[in-house]
Amino acid sequence: MVVAKPAGDPLAGRTRLRPGRARLRGRRAEIPAVRLHEPACHECRSRSAHVVVPSDHAENSASLSCSWIMGRESAMVDLQGLVGEMASALAGTGVAVLQGCHRPGAGSSLHTFDAAGRSTFANTGFTMHDLLRRVDEVLRPDGEDRPIVVELARDGAGRAELRYTFDLPTVAPVRLVLDPDYRHPNHPVSPMPAPPGVAVTDRPTDPEVLATIRALVADFVTEYMRKTGRTPDLGAGHSEEDIRAAEAAMGLRLPEDLRALYRTVSNDEECGLLGAGALLPLKAVVAEHLDGGSGAALGSDDLFAVFPVVYEAHPPGRVRRVSRNDWWVKVGTDWGGNYCMVDLDPGPEGTSGQIIQYGRDFYGPAGYVAESVTAALHDVLGALRDDATPRRASAHPQYSHSERVGERRTADVVAGLDVQELYLNEGAALHLAELAPLRRLRSVSINRATAVTAAVSPGVPVEWLSIDAAEIDLPPLGGHPTLWGLKLATRVPVTIGALASLPALAHLDLSGANVSDLHRIADLPGLRVLELNLAQWRELREHGPLPAGLAAAALNGFARLEEADQWADWLRGAAGQR
Repeated sequence: MVVAKPAGDPLAGRTRLRPGRARLRGRRAEIPAVRLHEPACHECRSRSAHVVVPSDHAENSASLSCSWIMGRESAMVDLQGLVGEMASALAGTGVAVLQGCHRPGAGSSLHTFDAAGRSTFANTGFTMHDLLRRVDEVLRPDGEDRPIVVELARDGAGRAELRYTFDLPTVAPVRLVLDPDYRHPNHPVSPMPAPPGVAVTDRPTDPEVLATIRALVADFVTEYMRKTGRTPDLGAGHSEEDIRAAEAAMGLRLPEDLRALYRTVSNDEECGLLGAGALLPLKAVVAEHLDGGSGAALGSDDLFAVFPVVYEAHPPGRVRRVSRNDWWVKVGTDWGGNYCMVDLDPGPEGTSGQIIQYGRDFYGPAGYVAESVTAALHDVLGALRDDATPRRASAHPQYSHSERVGERRTADVVAGLDVQELYLNEGAALHLAELAPLRRLRSVSINRATAVTAAVSPGVPVEWLSIDAAEIDLPPLGGHPTLWGLKLATRVPVTIGALASLPALAHLDLSGANVSDLHRIADLPGLRVLELNLAQWRELREHGPLPAGLAAAALNGFARLEEADQWADWLRGAAGQR
């Protein structure tokens, strides 16, 4: 069971310190009832440490104090009390192992397991999150900015053991990025090439465009007063010098009609000048554009993101199919989690300066709003005059579909659909060749099926395929030109050989599959991300080399923290990351 307390991205800004720093060094101190020590030396040089709180009848022992806790007996006593509180909170729940990850200011996540390593539930509310935070406060040394990963193990004798490390970024699963520059397809890194017409110049705003925008704003004020009975407070416009300074800070020239709008007004006050949102102040535009790097992003570029595929906006071809863009400039918001941007790097059918929208209400592709700021103002005026609501972004008519299949044919289930994302659930016999009519399909997830024949037509541009089925006929998938992500879960053995003819395959998750020739994983030369369970990683370590270009790896399923720490140490060494 996973319980998260979000407060931002727990991996943001993580820096990797030298391996030796995570080892716990110290001296002995006479602190009863807590034993904090470095584990015995392992072949993989595990870098976790642990605290043991015995039962009332267990013999107390001396403790080995961390260098950053030396001389702080009160902190050690606090730690003993916190471990006891965590164990008490889990009493009667059936939880044998709790694993958590916490980073100050970025929230925490918790995972609970029974004695067999199966996920189980413990209703502790936010109590455990708070205890994890307090443990972090005791154990975190000065200058350490990585997440703390903690494991609390309980036994029947009343003993609770707390193991922790700063050397793992996540737990349950453990995910390691070995090449921080790698990105999945359509997830570009910065800096991106500059499109035409964005270079900063001293040229003033086009006077004809300025006159047009001022007339439109004047009409907006008139219609707004007529409809609401009050005058909108739009503020005085900015000078050319103000706009040039903002452009210089961002390293780009704004579209002429947006420049003209900022020459005319400075404060939207939620009047909805752009229809899709209130115009942001010019200073906020600069701050938003430079926050965390240039540009704006639609979602996560995490290599292990739940939804890694970037979908196409509607109408097709107007917005580039990318997760982020240096040349998207956030200029408006509805103050409800949605934002609109001017797009200076459009798709082949789009126009520079077009307005697109994304945010809380735009799961999936971005929304297309208008071909320009000028067009958006015309649309808002038209809505005011007709007493209508300004149009919102043009979402794809139906980009995703989910359905229970049962005994029906796959062709009958997808008949009439035109989607980019498809979920087929609880099907008896699925033949993926029958997805051929779906010419925009990018992602397919098959869940709890009996049998699947994975013969996806080369003409269907699927990029991500997840199959959970009792039996999977995998060889017919061979040769598919666009499939770069594959996740398999099945009891019947599958082979690496069946995947060798997938030219784009970059991300492979076999942690839920029975693989008969795992030692051949290096036969997949383009593989960059690999996800396996603990037993599979052990087999691979013993019998087969890692893929040569491995950029990231995940240890999925249950693993004790010491095992996870050993795995990470080995993997970093094998990949040349020491």
